[in-house]
Amino acid sequence: MAGSHLIRLGKVKGKNGILAAMQHNKRTLQAERGAGANIDAAKTHCNYSLASVADTPEAIATRAKVLMVEAGIDTPRKNAVMAVEVIYSLPIDRHNQDTRPFFTDCLNWTKQTFAGVLLSFDVHLDESAPHAHAVILPLVNGKMQGSDMVGYKGNITRLINLFHKEVAGRYGLSRSDSKRLSNLDKQAIERQVLMRLKSDPVMQSCAWPCFRDAIHKDPLSFAQSLGIAAPAKRQTKTKSFIEIMTSKGKGKPKNPIGNFA
Repeated sequence: MAGSHLIRLGKVKGKNGILAAMQHNKRTLQAERGAGANIDAAKTHCNYSLASVADTPEAIATRAKVLMVEAGIDTPRKNAVMAVEVIYSLPIDRHNQDTRPFFTDCLNWTKQTFAGVLLSFDVHLDESAPHAHAVILPLVNGKMQGSDMVGYKGNITRLINLFHKEVAGRYGLSRSDSKRLSNLDKQAIERQVLMRLKSDPVMQSCAWPCFRDAIHKDPLSFAQSLGIAAPAKRQTKTKSFIEIMTSKGKGKPKNPIGNFA
């Protein structure tokens, strides 16, 4: 797992959803830096931004609203996707390497792959794994098309494969191997992730149910971001030819030949 990468797509909803996302990405929320938080305030100065339509979270949120109004969208639907957030993450052992080339390629891939307006692209080096947040206003042809941009499981899988082929694979990174874990291992990792997040502000977020579902489906990706080690691969004993041929199997015992009544 040390060489695996992560890409995840999420939907930002709510009237103040973009502002909240920007406050986290720009590190302006003091509560996130308190005791028990995953953010190391001593390393926050190492973070950097590769793209931003404005300098502050408030200005970025205002810019997004202006663009929507100019497109004739004064009042978005209550459940509308206000932004699409793409998260790119490197393994936890990449902190000592120059992350800028990789995340610059992630930025360029984002621009080429997703329509809409890129509001910001922020790189965080003050958490367990180096990662970046790309936040996109899904304003396409005068309409908000966030749900279509994210799509369903098939589209997300296509994007993950495309990203690995065009970006991550060139850096010697492998795909996350969640599918190879047993159910017991997945449950164990899920419990560790939830314990690590117990005092994290994300649990108080209105989007927590979405995060909770995502953790249940793919706990290994979250474990990588939080610096939780994956369990060692279980060794399965291979039966010999004689053991296979002499096995009684799992079915009900049958009457041997010659024992019929």
